[in-house]
Parts: sequence; structure tokens; C-alpha cells
Amino acid sequence: MTAPASKLAQAMEREKAKFFRFVRKRLSRISSMDVEDIVADVVSGLLRRADVFGEVENAMAYAYRSLENRITDFRRKSRDTVSLSADDGAAAPLAERLPSPAAGPEGAFADLEMRDRLVWALGRLSARERALWIATEIEGRGFRELSEEWGEPLGTLLSRKSRTTARLREMLKDHRPD
Repeated sequence: MTAPASKLAQAMEREKAKFFRFVRKRLSRISSMDVEDIVADVVSGLLRRADVFGEVENAMAYAYRSLENRITDFRRKSRDTVSLSADDGAAAPLAERLPSPAAGPEGAFADLEMRDRLVWALGRLSARERALWIATEIEGRGFRELSEEWGEPLGTLLSRKSRTTARLREMLKDHRPD
């Protein structure tokens, strides 16, 4: 690491807690993971351009302006959340919506294939994401109950579930049961 990059990295490390507070203050209802993502994106971008930083008069002002720009990008980003609930709006657990082996050989095969793909996709999630998704979709538990049991804010769980569902949809997008 070059001398300017090392100096910048030390400054960023000292300011990290302030960066987190800065982002949280501007974005209410944001999960800790999203705050960390925003700060990490900005800091890594600044460190990649550390050689240019010698030309910047006030490096911290530049860093905060970069954070502000990234927050604006975050607000603009479309965050459509699609529920995995049944089409009629009822929040039936996923296990009740999978095809039954009683539907014949085709149904049994589709059931087995979907379960294998789902197990594969769930295995690629973090332990926290997997536990939340299984608790809400397969076990049919509520977010308030999980929030109290796990000691995590309701908004954090909702945000994590939304991100997890989006990742699962992406991993399973090629699988379309009939």
C-alpha cells in the first residue's frame, strides 16, 4: 500500500463509527447490514483512488460528500418487495404450497426437484438469512415473534427477509414449476 493510501486507510478507520452514524441519521429504517454496505462501498472507492486524494483539499469533506451521494443512490434504488405468499393474499407457509406427491408422478417429481433446488439455494445463504427465511416461510412464524425471541429490531428482520427473498428468487429463477 502506498503512503497516501496507508494514511487514508488510517483516517477512514478512525472515522468509521462517525460514518455509520452519519448514514443512520440520514436513512431511518435501514438495517445495520445496509449501513455497513454503504460505508464499505464508499471507503473502498476512496481507497482505490487514494493516489488522487493528494489533490483534494479536505479529504474528510470529500468522504462525507461521497457518503451523501451513495445515500442518494440508495434512496433512488427501487426496492420492490414481492411476497412469497399465495396469490390470493393469504400468507400460507411454503410447505403448504409445494406440490403434493398425491398429484401423481409428475407432481412428486416436481416436488422433489423444487425441494432439492430450495435446499441448494438455502445452503448458499448466511446462517442468519437461512434461519429467518425458514422460520417465516416454512414454519410460518411471525416477524414480531422472531424479533422478540432473537432480540433484533423488526425493521432489521424485514429488511433481511426482503434481501434474502430477492437472492433466493435470483438463484431459483431458472426453475419454474408448472
